[in-house]
Amino acid sequence: MQWKSPQKWAELKQGINCPLCTDLPLKENKFSFLVTELQQSYVQLPKNQYYYGYTIVGFKRHANELFELSPQELSEFWQDVSLVAQALNEIYHPAKIDYLIFGHHCPHVHCHLVLQTFDSDPSAPVKTDEEDVFLKPEEYQSMIQKLNDTIAKLKANI
Repeated sequence: MQWKSPQKWAELKQGINCPLCTDLPLKENKFSFLVTELQQSYVQLPKNQYYYGYTIVGFKRHANELFELSPQELSEFWQDVSLVAQALNEIYHPAKIDYLIFGHHCPHVHCHLVLQTFDSDPSAPVKTDEEDVFLKPEEYQSMIQKLNDTIAKLKANI
């Protein structure tokens, strides 16, 4: 894979034709399902569940870098990420949750939450697309419901 052209990249950084701006609020897109909307973010469950429980928290408005967020937006975004991570931890009990922010494919602030298990190799690089692992529709729905219910429960206790 190569970088997009400098012109295309500049457009994406301005939010022009940004796929995350378009896809994050959709109930379902080519790559993921909408789980819920939080203060500053949309929570998405990717269709490829190579890392079971893998979830994305995407910032609602277009921003390329964390330093472009106001102090309130930044605080609330990380509160959203923390809330989702806490819910994932409660549901799946991973050995560790990895928090990954890249943006080299699409310059839109978002955080990948990847659940590591004791069966994982802790020294291996994280490649969420190492293999294609697609689930049955009812399993996605079950995961989405559990995550929604757990987030709601945690929010009620705040």
